[in-house]
Amino acid sequence: MAPRLDLKAGLPNREGAFAQPALLVSIHDVSPLTLEASRRAVALVVSEGVPVHALTLLVIPRHEDRAPLDRHRPTRDWLRQLADSGASLAMHGLTHRMEGRVRNPWRWAVARGFARGQGEFLLSDRDDFAKRLEASRAIFLRAGLEEALSGFVPPAWLLSNAALIEVRRSGFAFYERLSGIVCGDVVRARRLIGFGSLTAIEARTTTAYGRWQALRAPQDMRFAIHPADLARPYTVRAIRTILAALRNRLRPLNYAEYLQSPA
Repeated sequence: MAPRLDLKAGLPNREGAFAQPALLVSIHDVSPLTLEASRRAVALVVSEGVPVHALTLLVIPRHEDRAPLDRHRPTRDWLRQLADSGASLAMHGLTHRMEGRVRNPWRWAVARGFARGQGEFLLSDRDDFAKRLEASRAIFLRAGLEEALSGFVPPAWLLSNAALIEVRRSGFAFYERLSGIVCGDVVRARRLIGFGSLTAIEARTTTAYGRWQALRAPQDMRFAIHPADLARPYTVRAIRTILAALRNRLRPLNYAEYLQSPA
């Protein structure tokens, strides 16, 4: 059973600390395979005025089935340091990689076009998901990073129907989908800015969407950064510009802090 956040303890007054809409910056795909890029992502965000304690890092326990977190001390130590500084950690699948063949045309489009083969749980049945979840938890425990067991974010935000049932039964304080952060029966922070960086067209399209979202009336906003985003200078410049605009209107919070505020 995953440890739960105490969502009733220390709730701030709506007129006080959390009256301003939230800026929820998450660094995805953190693992030994992405350590250096993940470090740069954190440094980039901090340089734009988002403090370390307001970050949420989504950690892959055994990235591509070949990089166990518990056996890589530099990544473990870095995450421990961030968690001790107040950052929030969350489980981000087991391997991040989808396995199996997609036969449904719509699912194929989602799996290959949107997720690029990284929707680990899109095809999972309940047994497969339960086994992967157990393996993930064991790695985090061996790594001494129990904080990550409270929240769950599936790779590419995708879950099969069977996996979704298991997530709801698994005792997480929250999980995240493309539609928002789910805590109990409530879906929060429905707005999302993310970046696609595999092609120039994708980078420019997602950046344009992010700029438009940043101009809208302030609401709780998720801001997702992937290590691959830092490989494109155009995307890095966009991240800086959009973050600066949002930082002036929204209050940076990590997921755990955010979920302790009134819905």
